[in-house]
Amino acid sequence: MEMKGLGWGLASPLTGATLIRYYRSLHMKMSLAGSRRSKDAPQAPAFISIPAAEVQDQLKQILASPGFRRSARLQRFLRLAVEQTLAGKTDQLKEYIIGRDVFDRGTDYDPRVDSIVRVEAQRLRKKLREYYRTHGHTDPILINLQSGTYVPAFARAPHPHSALVGVKAESMVTLARPDPRTVAVFPFSNLSPEPEQEYFCDGITEDIINALSAIPELQVIGRTSLFALKRTNSDPHEIGVRLGAGTIIEGSVRKAGELLRVSARIVDSETRQTRWSQVFDRKTSDVFSIEDEIARSIALTLRADRPPVWSQKAPTTEAHILYLKGRQAWNQLTREGYQTAIAQFSRAISLYPDFAPPYAGLADTYTWLSLWGMMRPREALPKAKEAARQALRLDPASAQAHSSLAAARFFYDWDWQESVLLLQRALDLQPSYLDGHQIHGVCLLMLGRFEEALLSLERAVHLDPLSVRMNRTVGLAYYFQGRAHEAQKWLEAAIALDPDSKESHYLLARLHLRESRYDEALKEAQQCQTNAGALAVSVLGIARIRTGDSAGALAILESLSAMSLAKYVDPLASAYVHVALGNSDAALECLEKSLMERSPAALLLNIDPLFDEIRSDPRFQKLVSSLKFP
Repeated sequence: MEMKGLGWGLASPLTGATLIRYYRSLHMKMSLAGSRRSKDAPQAPAFISIPAAEVQDQLKQILASPGFRRSARLQRFLRLAVEQTLAGKTDQLKEYIIGRDVFDRGTDYDPRVDSIVRVEAQRLRKKLREYYRTHGHTDPILINLQSGTYVPAFARAPHPHSALVGVKAESMVTLARPDPRTVAVFPFSNLSPEPEQEYFCDGITEDIINALSAIPELQVIGRTSLFALKRTNSDPHEIGVRLGAGTIIEGSVRKAGELLRVSARIVDSETRQTRWSQVFDRKTSDVFSIEDEIARSIALTLRADRPPVWSQKAPTTEAHILYLKGRQAWNQLTREGYQTAIAQFSRAISLYPDFAPPYAGLADTYTWLSLWGMMRPREALPKAKEAARQALRLDPASAQAHSSLAAARFFYDWDWQESVLLLQRALDLQPSYLDGHQIHGVCLLMLGRFEEALLSLERAVHLDPLSVRMNRTVGLAYYFQGRAHEAQKWLEAAIALDPDSKESHYLLARLHLRESRYDEALKEAQQCQTNAGALAVSVLGIARIRTGDSAGALAILESLSAMSLAKYVDPLASAYVHVALGNSDAALECLEKSLMERSPAALLLNIDPLFDEIRSDPRFQKLVSSLKFP
């Protein structure tokens, strides 16, 4: 796979090291290497090599600028962050304390309910970027509030007396050293001759990742990014440093019959020193006790306050492997992959009906089939809800079960409040649960809470930067917010990771349509027509209309009608084409049918730019009102 024509000058094969260098560049504006810290966890001091007096002088310059003079709260926020960091009191830069001291929220302030600090932090980062692009473009000192933390970083500008207008200040900020509490668990190596044991090794890796993800003080790199590098020969220590992971977990598994040898070690990615290592010779039935000891050793080594939390253990190795095969198929993000996932999860449930994870996996699969119109939502979502309920009944402490139920309740029951509460509970249980952050972000996006949605989605992609789904979803959020430049970067990143992803090409085609780049939209739409779903077909119809081929668009409508005779077709697809053709009555009729079918995509109607041409129609506004969004 090569990255060509993406604007970053990369045309070399994507080795593991190249992938990380690429994403380090792509995500620089969010300070990837130094930002994976929990917003409420104690923070390591910023990497300061500048006299405090110079930083104080720079702070005064910023606070006196036009962009900050008119905002007393942002002034207080920035002053508190800088002064506490200079005083070595970064442990005071927690969301609760900031909300109480800066935003006068009082002692009963609950950050889970009131997102004021996170939203204002995003405003502050934006104001700082604007300042350094304009009034502060020749300033000698850079102050940057890194995304994902409230601890500022300080650095000297490389050319303090040259014009820096247009240069992103954050790209010049010295990144902090890798955080020891950011952990990368590399896939355990299979030293056994049987390829089937790969699933067993992956199961050990995934169990440890999930257990560590429940510790609030830790930031755990997502499995997709690390498993993507599994087959490379890249130095894991180099990758750890580049991902900002100060702690690397490595291991190997040799299995012969019922005998098992597992070796594991904890390594400081910067110094390469081994902080803990052990070899376990046990029976395969003892694998879960081995995992528990490894995870507890990691927590102890990193001095985490809370021990690892385990979700329900698999009753047998076979149950675990069936579940892992289902998850692997689900991660393919294709109709075939989802169908395989359903078969694997269903087999696990039939053999082990008291094992919760396959129920949650089944719920996620049905939800995503409905999200992309691969299955009738009125058929898929009730199945998702029932499976999620069973998972939660069997394991009330499962973050995945809470997240799965929240998605079903949101998309099928339209219970906005309960869904968000379930998602918040999932992230309380497992703060580094990536799928929970993604669904949380998507739900907030549909509710029009853009800034909060981006906080969740960017947190997810920080932790799993090589995930196609995460990159694509961040691009989707920026698209609906009208931030085309950012949206294009993230969508092209998703395509770089998987050039054959129809969903990513579909979203990029939509972006080009919004920006009136119709020839480019047509090209991207044509990229996603092989075995295309209805929405991908519809975007081709719109692109044809915009490039003067109305007859081609009418043929698309006929094609969608023919498709509906053989399988479910979301009426939303026809609604899009009718809007572009100017057929308001037909468009509204199709949109109403789509809502009746509980199409998740139709819930975006209030922010979807493809409906701008009929937005003022009273009938459209009546459909929006029927959703009863808060």
